[in-house]
Amino acid sequence: MALENNGFIELYDLTKKAVVSKLPLAHLKFLPRAGERVLISRTGPGDWESYKVVDVEYFLNYDPIKGVPETPSEAGKITLYVQPSAR
Repeated sequence: MALENNGFIELYDLTKKAVVSKLPLAHLKFLPRAGERVLISRTGPGDWESYKVVDVEYFLNYDPIKGVPETPSEAGKITLYVQPSAR
């Protein structure tokens, strides 16, 4: 499954000005909102990087056959803009 074809979510670190994580939308059960924390395990249990969500943007693909934007669950991407957070 290609991330670009099925929709994905990415975490963009505002301090590093870089994407720190990317995941297919199909793997999500809920979407973090602004103000919530996201924990990412880099090497396994107990090794967590903590990020606070600052803003959320939805990038929708356009379906030329239907003439309307597709929903995020169908295609496109969601970007969570985050900053490192102390626990």
